[in-house]
Amino acid sequence: MLQPGITVANLTKSFESKGFDRTTLGGTLLYVGGIQWLLGILLAESWNPGYDSRIDYVSDLGVGPTALIYNVSVFLLGLCMFLGVVLMMESIKSRVHAGLLTISAIGAIGVGIFPYTMQPWHSIFTLIAILFGALAAISSYQIQRAPISHVSVVLGLLSLTASIVFLPYLGLEVGSTETFLGMAKGSMERWAIYPILAWLIGHGSYIARARA
Repeated sequence: MLQPGITVANLTKSFESKGFDRTTLGGTLLYVGGIQWLLGILLAESWNPGYDSRIDYVSDLGVGPTALIYNVSVFLLGLCMFLGVVLMMESIKSRVHAGLLTISAIGAIGVGIFPYTMQPWHSIFTLIAILFGALAAISSYQIQRAPISHVSVVLGLLSLTASIVFLPYLGLEVGSTETFLGMAKGSMERWAIYPILAWLIGHGSYIARARA
């Protein structure tokens, strides 16, 4: 926790005095937020008895013995994204990109607050996080240089496509092994989520490095 008298603005000034500007800090937050969520998922999957990533939803990790790990991790993801946008606001040339990334961040925060058992809020925030995350990835071409910008667009489109293909999986019971295109619901959901996560980590690193 921050000590009395210490604010985010003061901390930012402290980092800036060491040669780190707000944009670099913002990009670093995106980078760290994405990595810690990836590691949080891996840790939760390892410690959740009987969990099958092929069959089970990612959000199934947010209930039961791994609830604290997953929910805190996805909340931190959204928080890092939100603070990252705040720090980069002055340097982001695209308000559209900033807006899409902010909405996706709010979605991730909502996923952390409302676990899988709290419907329909969980599904609503999940949809917001994925949809606007994919659109943010596509819109980032405006502030990136080729060929990184091309990769970002491809990852965003891949996520959107997987999300559409995932629609037939909605409503399946927990533990259902029904498959579409040879993949169960857990695998297909990850095809919608992981491209955004890969983009976020790369995007954060790109921004932090570009302004370092």
